[in-house]
Amino acid sequence: MRSTVTRIGFIDLYPMRRLNNFCQLLFLNFYLFTQSVMTNYQDYAYHQVVFKSSHNSYDRQEKPLGRQLDFHPQSSNYYNCGCRGLELDIWRHSQSDPNSADWFTVNHLTNGGPQLKYYLDQLINWHTANPGHDVIWVSLDVKSWSGDKSTFPDELDRYLTNFLGRDLILSPKDMFSELTDTNFLSDLVKATGWPKLSAMTRKFIFCLSGDEDWKKYYAEHQPSVRLCLADCESVSTLLSPNKRAVYNVKAGDEKHSDLSNLKAANILARVYDADGDDDWDDAQTQGATIIATDKVSDHSWAAVSSQAPYSAFELRQ
Repeated sequence: MRSTVTRIGFIDLYPMRRLNNFCQLLFLNFYLFTQSVMTNYQDYAYHQVVFKSSHNSYDRQEKPLGRQLDFHPQSSNYYNCGCRGLELDIWRHSQSDPNSADWFTVNHLTNGGPQLKYYLDQLINWHTANPGHDVIWVSLDVKSWSGDKSTFPDELDRYLTNFLGRDLILSPKDMFSELTDTNFLSDLVKATGWPKLSAMTRKFIFCLSGDEDWKKYYAEHQPSVRLCLADCESVSTLLSPNKRAVYNVKAGDEKHSDLSNLKAANILARVYDADGDDDWDDAQTQGATIIATDKVSDHSWAAVSSQAPYSAFELRQ
């Protein structure tokens, strides 16, 4: 028997077998389209995108840390977690054994708390369970302020190497091969921009925040061999030749002109304490790269995507 096609309005109704094939084709095309859109962000450079970060990640209810990194593309769940950045507050405790796990602990108000290794282990577990994952930003907020800061750079780098692994870390030199101890990271960033996301997968970027003296010393002491970046809270400093290329500012304090000028120089901008929808929207529309919030879950505004297909990265505004 010859198959017939019934037309209602502008819609053709196909026989069941052909209809199934037609639906499968439509579904396949839609799937390929959404996958293309969702993965296109890998073609963008790091300074061209914006992403969500948790603030004081160790204090969030979403535990272990990997839960905060899990991305959910569904329309009912896209704003829950999906972070591509974390933050850990660190304290140094000098030890006689240079390889002791007790060198650094994580806590906010006191110098107690779990070993930093405890959280690095969680990153390793998530990394192992998510092959091909996006690059993850980790802010290390330096709470220590007393003692000899001159030994701090080597102590921290040794710790990260011992308990995370050098092969999982994207260092400044890894990202900017022309970096030396005498030239300026800010000049390289402005001239070349940051690497593409596709070149940064399965890696972690560490950036020091917190105590200005310690992070500044770290950034300026043999920068070509350091494992971490360091941020700065001065726009004028970052727009002059210097060893840093990351801006850090509290939500509500940022100025559109500041972020615009930093964006033009390919400087990354982290806005933290974005714990309400107005602060979040302001940070994103003014050109932040990293938006750090306590509201990791259950707040629909706490996402860089606003419509399907949802993504963990969007273009920086």
